[in-house]
Amino acid sequence: MLITVLLIAVAPALAILGFGIVARAVAAQRVTARVVQYAPERGSTVLRDALLVDADRLAVAAALIDLAVKRKLRLVAQGGRRSTIGAELAPGATLTDEELSVLEVLFGPEHTSSRLRRFSSDRRALQGRVRTLLQGVEHALAREGLVARDRVTWPGTTLTVLAYLGMLVEGVLIVVTLVATDWVALAAALVALATTIATIFVTPASWRRFLPPAVPRREHLAGLRRYLELAEVDRLRVLQSPAGAELRAVEGSAHAHVPASASAAASARKSAPSDAAGPAVATSAADAAGPADADASAPLVRFHLHERLLPYAVLFGLERQWIAQLQLDHAALETSNPHTLAGLVDVTAEVATAIDAAGGVLELAASLGDLVDGAGTVLVGIGDLFDTLNT
Repeated sequence: MLITVLLIAVAPALAILGFGIVARAVAAQRVTARVVQYAPERGSTVLRDALLVDADRLAVAAALIDLAVKRKLRLVAQGGRRSTIGAELAPGATLTDEELSVLEVLFGPEHTSSRLRRFSSDRRALQGRVRTLLQGVEHALAREGLVARDRVTWPGTTLTVLAYLGMLVEGVLIVVTLVATDWVALAAALVALATTIATIFVTPASWRRFLPPAVPRREHLAGLRRYLELAEVDRLRVLQSPAGAELRAVEGSAHAHVPASASAAASARKSAPSDAAGPAVATSAADAAGPADADASAPLVRFHLHERLLPYAVLFGLERQWIAQLQLDHAALETSNPHTLAGLVDVTAEVATAIDAAGGVLELAASLGDLVDGAGTVLVGIGDLFDTLNT
Protein backbone atom coordinates (compact mmCIF):
# COMPACT_ATOMS: atom_id res chain seq x y z
CA MET A 1 0.00 0.00 0.00
CA LEU A 2 2.81 2.39 0.86
CA ILE A 3 4.45 1.96 -2.56
CA THR A 4 1.11 2.67 -4.27
CA VAL A 5 0.60 5.86 -2.25
CA LEU A 6 4.13 7.02 -3.00
CA LEU A 7 3.73 6.43 -6.74
CA ILE A 8 0.24 7.79 -7.38
CA ALA A 9 0.01 10.46 -4.65
CA VAL A 10 3.27 11.66 -3.11
CA ALA A 11 5.40 11.78 -6.28
CA PRO A 12 2.78 13.67 -8.36
CA ALA A 13 2.09 16.05 -5.46
CA LEU A 14 5.78 16.90 -5.15
CA ALA A 15 6.03 17.33 -8.94
CA ILE A 16 3.18 19.83 -9.23
CA LEU A 17 4.43 21.71 -6.16
CA GLY A 18 7.81 21.99 -7.86
CA PHE A 19 6.17 23.36 -11.00
CA GLY A 20 4.18 25.80 -8.85
CA ILE A 21 7.37 27.10 -7.23
CA VAL A 22 8.95 27.49 -10.67
CA ALA A 23 5.85 29.35 -11.91
CA ARG A 24 6.06 31.75 -8.94
CA ALA A 25 9.75 32.39 -9.62
CA VAL A 26 9.05 33.06 -13.30
CA ALA A 27 6.09 35.31 -12.45
CA ALA A 28 8.30 37.48 -10.22
CA GLN A 29 10.49 38.44 -13.22
CA ARG A 30 13.07 39.81 -10.80
CA VAL A 31 15.53 42.49 -11.82
CA THR A 32 18.76 43.50 -10.12
CA ALA A 33 19.48 47.10 -9.27
CA ARG A 34 22.65 48.31 -10.96
CA VAL A 35 22.97 51.29 -8.59
CA VAL A 36 21.18 52.65 -5.55
CA GLN A 37 18.58 55.20 -6.60
CA TYR A 38 17.39 57.98 -4.31
CA ALA A 39 14.36 59.28 -6.22
CA PRO A 40 11.69 57.99 -8.63
CA GLU A 41 12.22 58.58 -12.31
CA ARG A 42 11.07 61.97 -13.53
CA GLY A 43 7.59 61.73 -15.02
CA SER A 44 6.70 58.51 -13.23
CA THR A 45 3.62 58.16 -11.02
CA VAL A 46 3.01 56.04 -7.96
CA LEU A 47 0.20 54.05 -9.62
CA ARG A 48 2.25 53.17 -12.69
CA ASP A 49 5.29 52.27 -10.60
CA ALA A 50 3.09 50.12 -8.34
CA LEU A 51 2.16 47.94 -11.31
CA LEU A 52 5.79 47.78 -12.46
CA VAL A 53 6.74 46.24 -9.09
CA ASP A 54 3.59 44.08 -8.86
CA ALA A 55 2.31 45.96 -5.80
CA ASP A 56 -1.28 46.19 -7.01
CA ARG A 57 -2.82 45.69 -3.55
CA LEU A 58 -0.91 48.68 -2.20
CA ALA A 59 -1.21 50.95 -5.23
CA VAL A 60 -4.19 53.08 -4.19
CA ALA A 61 -3.03 53.42 -0.57
CA ALA A 62 0.38 54.57 -1.81
CA ALA A 63 -1.26 57.05 -4.20
CA LEU A 64 -3.35 58.41 -1.32
CA ILE A 65 -0.22 58.88 0.82
CA ASP A 66 1.47 60.51 -2.17
CA LEU A 67 -1.30 63.12 -2.20
CA ALA A 68 -0.68 63.68 1.51
CA VAL A 69 3.08 64.18 1.23
CA LYS A 70 2.52 66.56 -1.69
CA ARG A 71 0.29 68.62 0.64
CA LYS A 72 -2.69 68.20 -1.67
CA LEU A 73 -4.71 66.19 0.84
CA ARG A 74 -4.73 65.84 4.63
CA LEU A 75 -5.49 62.54 6.34
CA VAL A 76 -7.13 62.97 9.73
CA ALA A 77 -7.86 60.07 12.06
CA GLN A 78 -11.31 60.45 13.62
CA GLY A 79 -11.20 58.45 16.84
CA GLY A 80 -8.91 55.69 18.07
CA ARG A 81 -7.72 52.54 16.36
CA ARG A 82 -9.89 51.03 13.63
CA SER A 83 -11.63 54.37 13.14
CA THR A 84 -12.79 56.29 10.11
CA ILE A 85 -10.16 58.40 8.35
CA GLY A 86 -11.20 61.85 7.22
CA ALA A 87 -9.68 63.39 4.09
CA GLU A 88 -9.39 67.15 3.61
CA LEU A 89 -8.61 68.60 0.20
CA ALA A 90 -6.00 71.35 0.48
CA PRO A 91 -7.16 74.81 -0.68
CA GLY A 92 -5.89 75.58 -4.16
CA ALA A 93 -4.61 72.03 -4.72
CA THR A 94 -3.78 71.26 -8.35
CA LEU A 95 -4.61 67.66 -9.17
CA THR A 96 -3.55 65.64 -12.20
CA ASP A 97 -6.03 63.48 -14.10
CA GLU A 98 -4.61 60.39 -12.41
CA GLU A 99 -4.96 61.94 -8.95
CA LEU A 100 -8.56 62.90 -9.72
CA SER A 101 -9.18 59.31 -10.79
CA VAL A 102 -7.81 58.07 -7.46
CA LEU A 103 -10.15 60.37 -5.52
CA GLU A 104 -13.10 59.32 -7.68
CA VAL A 105 -12.30 55.67 -7.00
CA LEU A 106 -11.95 56.23 -3.27
CA PHE A 107 -15.05 58.34 -2.75
CA GLY A 108 -17.13 57.66 -5.84
CA PRO A 109 -20.02 59.63 -7.31
CA GLU A 110 -22.41 57.96 -4.85
CA HIS A 111 -20.42 59.09 -1.80
CA THR A 112 -22.53 60.60 0.99
CA SER A 113 -21.61 61.89 4.42
CA SER A 114 -23.77 59.25 6.14
CA ARG A 115 -22.07 56.20 4.63
CA LEU A 116 -18.67 54.96 5.73
CA ARG A 117 -16.32 52.67 3.86
CA ARG A 118 -15.95 50.30 6.78
CA PHE A 119 -19.08 48.34 5.82
CA SER A 120 -18.63 45.20 3.73
CA SER A 121 -20.96 46.30 0.92
CA ASP A 122 -18.95 49.51 0.46
CA ARG A 123 -15.72 47.53 0.59
CA ARG A 124 -16.84 45.36 -2.34
CA ALA A 125 -17.81 48.43 -4.35
CA LEU A 126 -14.47 50.05 -3.54
CA GLN A 127 -12.56 46.95 -4.57
CA GLY A 128 -14.41 46.91 -7.89
CA ARG A 129 -13.55 50.53 -8.61
CA VAL A 130 -9.91 49.98 -7.63
CA ARG A 131 -9.71 46.98 -9.95
CA THR A 132 -11.12 49.05 -12.82
CA LEU A 133 -8.65 51.87 -12.16
CA LEU A 134 -5.64 49.53 -12.12
CA GLN A 135 -6.81 47.83 -15.30
CA GLY A 136 -6.84 51.23 -16.97
CA VAL A 137 -3.30 51.92 -15.77
CA GLU A 138 -2.17 48.48 -16.99
CA HIS A 139 -3.69 49.13 -20.41
CA ALA A 140 -1.78 52.43 -20.55
CA LEU A 141 1.46 50.58 -19.78
CA ALA A 142 0.61 48.07 -22.51
CA ARG A 143 0.09 50.87 -25.04
CA GLU A 144 3.57 52.15 -24.17
CA GLY A 145 5.05 48.69 -24.79
CA LEU A 146 6.06 48.12 -21.16
CA VAL A 147 3.80 45.13 -20.46
CA ALA A 148 2.09 42.55 -22.63
CA ARG A 149 -1.60 43.15 -23.32
CA ASP A 150 -2.64 39.74 -22.02
CA ARG A 151 -1.70 38.19 -18.72
CA VAL A 152 -0.06 34.77 -18.50
CA THR A 153 -2.75 32.43 -17.15
CA TRP A 154 -2.15 28.90 -18.46
CA PRO A 155 0.39 27.72 -15.82
CA GLY A 156 -1.88 28.73 -12.95
CA THR A 157 -4.96 27.20 -14.55
CA THR A 158 -3.20 23.94 -15.45
CA LEU A 159 -1.57 23.43 -12.06
CA THR A 160 -4.76 24.29 -10.19
CA VAL A 161 -6.74 21.71 -12.16
CA LEU A 162 -4.04 19.10 -11.54
CA ALA A 163 -4.02 19.98 -7.85
CA TYR A 164 -7.77 19.44 -7.49
CA LEU A 165 -7.53 16.10 -9.35
CA GLY A 166 -4.69 15.14 -7.04
CA MET A 167 -6.76 16.04 -3.98
CA LEU A 168 -9.53 13.76 -5.24
CA VAL A 169 -7.11 10.83 -5.64
CA GLU A 170 -5.51 11.54 -2.27
CA GLY A 171 -8.90 11.63 -0.57
CA VAL A 172 -9.69 8.17 -1.94
CA LEU A 173 -6.29 6.87 -0.78
CA ILE A 174 -6.82 8.28 2.72
CA VAL A 175 -10.09 6.36 3.00
CA VAL A 176 -8.47 3.16 1.68
CA THR A 177 -5.50 3.38 4.07
CA LEU A 178 -7.84 4.01 7.00
CA VAL A 179 -9.85 0.91 6.14
CA ALA A 180 -6.63 -1.08 5.74
CA THR A 181 -5.23 0.43 8.98
CA ASP A 182 -1.95 1.07 7.20
CA TRP A 183 -0.78 4.03 9.28
CA VAL A 184 2.45 4.61 7.40
CA ALA A 185 0.61 4.75 4.07
CA LEU A 186 -2.00 7.02 5.70
CA ALA A 187 0.71 9.41 6.84
CA ALA A 188 2.16 9.45 3.32
CA ALA A 189 -1.27 10.20 1.84
CA LEU A 190 -1.78 13.06 4.29
CA VAL A 191 1.63 14.48 3.34
CA ALA A 192 0.64 14.28 -0.32
CA LEU A 193 -2.64 16.09 0.44
CA ALA A 194 -0.84 18.87 2.33
CA THR A 195 1.66 19.23 -0.52
CA THR A 196 -1.15 19.49 -3.07
CA ILE A 197 -2.94 22.15 -1.03
CA ALA A 198 0.33 24.08 -0.78
CA THR A 199 0.54 24.03 -4.58
CA ILE A 200 -2.75 25.95 -4.82
CA PHE A 201 -1.41 28.69 -2.55
CA VAL A 202 2.06 28.83 -4.11
CA THR A 203 1.04 28.93 -7.78
CA PRO A 204 0.10 32.44 -9.02
CA ALA A 205 -3.25 32.46 -10.80
CA SER A 206 -1.90 34.83 -13.45
CA TRP A 207 0.76 37.48 -13.88
CA ARG A 208 1.57 40.37 -16.17
CA ARG A 209 4.50 39.89 -18.52
CA PHE A 210 6.98 42.76 -18.54
CA LEU A 211 8.53 43.57 -21.91
CA PRO A 212 12.19 44.58 -22.51
CA PRO A 213 11.47 48.38 -22.52
CA ALA A 214 10.25 48.04 -18.92
CA VAL A 215 13.58 46.65 -17.66
CA PRO A 216 15.36 50.01 -17.12
CA ARG A 217 12.41 51.39 -15.18
CA ARG A 218 12.12 48.27 -13.06
CA GLU A 219 15.87 48.35 -12.38
CA HIS A 220 15.49 51.97 -11.27
CA LEU A 221 12.69 50.97 -8.87
CA ALA A 222 14.82 48.10 -7.57
CA GLY A 223 17.57 50.63 -6.86
CA LEU A 224 15.08 52.83 -5.05
CA ARG A 225 14.03 49.86 -2.94
CA ARG A 226 17.67 49.29 -1.97
CA TYR A 227 17.89 52.89 -0.83
CA LEU A 228 14.73 52.55 1.25
CA GLU A 229 15.91 49.29 2.81
CA LEU A 230 19.08 51.00 4.02
CA ALA A 231 17.06 53.50 6.09
CA GLU A 232 16.94 51.31 9.17
CA VAL A 233 20.45 49.92 8.80
CA ASP A 234 22.37 53.09 8.00
CA ARG A 235 19.96 55.83 9.07
CA LEU A 236 19.66 57.16 5.52
CA ARG A 237 23.40 57.97 5.36
CA VAL A 238 23.81 56.27 2.01
CA LEU A 239 24.96 57.77 -1.25
CA GLN A 240 22.24 59.98 -2.64
CA SER A 241 23.28 59.59 -6.26
CA PRO A 242 25.24 57.06 -8.33
CA ALA A 243 28.03 59.68 -8.50
CA GLY A 244 28.32 59.59 -4.73
CA ALA A 245 27.61 63.24 -3.94
CA GLU A 246 25.17 64.26 -1.24
CA LEU A 247 22.28 66.40 -2.42
CA ARG A 248 22.50 69.93 -1.01
CA ALA A 249 20.47 73.09 -1.43
CA VAL A 250 22.05 75.14 -4.22
CA GLU A 251 23.35 78.53 -3.18
CA GLY A 252 20.95 81.27 -4.18
CA SER A 253 18.52 78.82 -5.76
CA ALA A 254 14.82 79.51 -5.71
CA HIS A 255 13.81 75.85 -5.69
CA ALA A 256 15.13 72.51 -4.58
CA HIS A 257 15.88 70.37 -7.63
CA VAL A 258 15.66 66.58 -7.61
CA PRO A 259 18.02 65.25 -10.31
CA ALA A 260 17.03 62.01 -11.99
CA SER A 261 20.58 60.76 -12.60
CA ALA A 262 24.21 61.42 -11.79
CA SER A 263 24.59 63.71 -14.79
CA ALA A 264 21.48 65.62 -13.80
CA ALA A 265 22.85 65.95 -10.27
CA ALA A 266 26.07 67.39 -11.62
CA SER A 267 24.22 69.95 -13.73
CA ALA A 268 21.99 70.80 -10.77
CA ARG A 269 25.04 71.89 -8.81
CA LYS A 270 25.93 74.39 -11.55
CA SER A 271 22.44 75.83 -12.05
CA ALA A 272 19.16 75.97 -10.18
CA PRO A 273 16.24 75.14 -12.46
CA SER A 274 12.88 75.25 -10.81
CA ASP A 275 10.92 72.08 -10.15
CA ALA A 276 7.20 72.69 -9.86
CA ALA A 277 6.73 69.23 -8.42
CA GLY A 278 9.04 69.92 -5.48
CA PRO A 279 7.63 70.15 -1.97
CA ALA A 280 6.21 73.59 -1.24
CA VAL A 281 7.58 73.83 2.29
CA ALA A 282 11.09 72.86 1.21
CA THR A 283 10.88 75.52 -1.49
CA SER A 284 9.89 78.19 0.99
CA ALA A 285 12.71 77.15 3.31
CA ALA A 286 15.20 77.46 0.46
CA ASP A 287 13.73 80.84 -0.46
CA ALA A 288 14.10 82.08 3.10
CA ALA A 289 17.69 80.91 3.39
CA GLY A 290 20.44 83.10 2.04
CA PRO A 291 23.80 81.85 0.70
CA ALA A 292 25.18 81.75 4.22
CA ASP A 293 22.34 79.48 5.31
CA ALA A 294 22.62 76.97 2.44
CA ASP A 295 24.20 74.30 4.63
CA ALA A 296 21.62 74.91 7.36
CA SER A 297 18.70 74.43 4.99
CA ALA A 298 20.18 71.31 3.35
CA PRO A 299 18.91 68.95 6.09
CA LEU A 300 15.38 70.31 5.64
CA VAL A 301 15.59 69.86 1.87
CA ARG A 302 16.81 66.30 2.36
CA PHE A 303 14.03 65.67 4.88
CA HIS A 304 11.36 66.65 2.37
CA LEU A 305 12.99 64.62 -0.41
CA HIS A 306 12.98 61.60 1.90
CA GLU A 307 9.39 62.34 2.89
CA ARG A 308 8.41 62.23 -0.78
CA LEU A 309 9.65 58.63 -0.87
CA LEU A 310 7.10 57.53 1.72
CA PRO A 311 4.59 56.29 -0.94
CA TYR A 312 7.32 54.07 -2.38
CA ALA A 313 8.12 52.74 1.08
CA VAL A 314 4.46 51.69 1.17
CA LEU A 315 4.81 49.90 -2.18
CA PHE A 316 7.79 47.95 -0.88
CA GLY A 317 6.25 47.18 2.52
CA LEU A 318 8.80 49.35 4.35
CA GLU A 319 6.51 52.13 5.56
CA ARG A 320 6.95 51.40 9.28
CA GLN A 321 10.75 51.66 9.16
CA TRP A 322 10.64 54.70 6.88
CA ILE A 323 8.12 56.58 9.03
CA ALA A 324 10.20 55.86 12.13
CA GLN A 325 13.31 57.20 10.43
CA LEU A 326 11.53 60.32 9.18
CA GLN A 327 10.31 61.00 12.70
CA LEU A 328 13.89 60.72 13.96
CA ASP A 329 15.07 63.15 11.29
CA HIS A 330 12.22 65.53 12.14
CA ALA A 331 13.21 65.44 15.81
CA ALA A 332 16.83 66.14 14.87
CA LEU A 333 15.74 69.15 12.80
CA GLU A 334 13.67 70.45 15.70
CA THR A 335 16.72 70.26 17.96
CA SER A 336 19.37 71.60 15.61
CA ASN A 337 17.47 73.93 13.25
CA PRO A 338 14.19 74.96 14.90
CA HIS A 339 13.97 78.15 12.81
CA THR A 340 13.81 76.15 9.58
CA LEU A 341 10.65 74.35 10.73
CA ALA A 342 8.46 77.44 10.74
CA GLY A 343 5.16 76.52 9.10
CA LEU A 344 6.19 72.89 8.59
CA VAL A 345 3.24 70.50 8.64
CA ASP A 346 4.30 67.16 10.06
CA VAL A 347 2.80 65.00 7.32
CA THR A 348 4.75 61.99 8.52
CA ALA A 349 2.97 62.03 11.87
CA GLU A 350 -0.43 62.46 10.20
CA VAL A 351 0.18 59.55 7.85
CA ALA A 352 1.46 57.33 10.67
CA THR A 353 -1.61 58.15 12.79
CA ALA A 354 -3.95 57.45 9.88
CA ILE A 355 -2.32 54.08 9.15
CA ASP A 356 -2.54 53.07 12.81
CA ALA A 357 -6.16 54.19 13.04
CA ALA A 358 -7.05 52.21 9.91
CA GLY A 359 -5.32 49.09 11.21
CA GLY A 360 -2.65 49.02 8.50
CA VAL A 361 -1.87 50.27 5.01
CA LEU A 362 -4.11 47.68 3.35
CA GLU A 363 -7.09 48.98 5.35
CA LEU A 364 -6.36 52.66 4.79
CA ALA A 365 -8.46 53.15 1.65
CA ALA A 366 -11.36 51.13 3.06
CA SER A 367 -11.40 53.26 6.23
CA LEU A 368 -11.94 56.56 4.46
CA GLY A 369 -15.10 58.37 5.43
CA ASP A 370 -15.70 61.91 4.19
CA LEU A 371 -13.90 64.02 1.63
CA VAL A 372 -14.13 67.67 2.65
CA ASP A 373 -12.84 70.91 1.19
CA GLY A 374 -10.66 73.43 2.98
CA ALA A 375 -13.70 74.95 4.69
CA GLY A 376 -14.78 71.58 6.08
CA THR A 377 -17.74 71.17 3.72
CA VAL A 378 -18.44 67.55 2.78
CA LEU A 379 -18.07 66.92 -0.96
CA VAL A 380 -20.92 64.51 -1.63
CA GLY A 381 -20.02 63.80 -5.23
CA ILE A 382 -17.08 63.92 -7.59
CA GLY A 383 -18.81 66.80 -9.34
CA ASP A 384 -18.46 68.85 -6.17
CA LEU A 385 -14.75 68.15 -6.25
CA PHE A 386 -14.45 69.60 -9.74
CA ASP A 387 -16.49 72.62 -8.64
CA THR A 388 -14.17 73.13 -5.67
CA LEU A 389 -11.07 72.94 -7.86
CA ASN A 390 -12.55 75.41 -10.36
CA THR A 391 -13.41 78.03 -7.72
